[in-house]
Amino acid sequence: MIKHLSFADGIVRLGGEELPGILTSLSVDGKVRYDEQKVDGTSGKSKTPMGWEDHTVMISMVLPTDSDGDCYDKLEILAAYFKQPDAKANPQIYSVVNRHTQSRGIREIVFDRLQTTESEQWDYIIANLGFNEHNPPIVQTEAAAAKTPTPSELAEEAKRQAEEGAAPEEEAVITGGLE
Repeated sequence: MIKHLSFADGIVRLGGEELPGILTSLSVDGKVRYDEQKVDGTSGKSKTPMGWEDHTVMISMVLPTDSDGDCYDKLEILAAYFKQPDAKANPQIYSVVNRHTQSRGIREIVFDRLQTTESEQWDYIIANLGFNEHNPPIVQTEAAAAKTPTPSELAEEAKRQAEEGAAPEEEAVITGGLE
């Protein structure tokens, strides 16, 4: 079963449980995929655009030391979620229903990166949770046969679901307040 990931009002929830820390930002990165070939008689490579790389979604959080515990205790909790496998011992996959990510055409993501930063001058840790777009082969085959929704269609669907106050059944979602 795919787990639910949501964020709103500075709080990140995973599987209905609130993660420690405060959400500070969400960013989405996309890149073009190139075929690079060495050209005889030149010093560089010829680059031919071949499509798009999977998107990367980054969520930044601050893990403060406060009455709920110190930043290291909170980091241990995040690290446990990062290493938590699915039923087949693979990294977790999450469905996405969020206006920002849907506007970019992202439907599913994998929690694939956890980067943390601290300083002797701080009494908190900055955690960056990285997610990579997941396009399973079946979805890629279906997309070739069916019309792929445009980013505006995905955004309208996310807005409609937000207005109804419901997410798709049996799917994990990212919903968010960065609107």
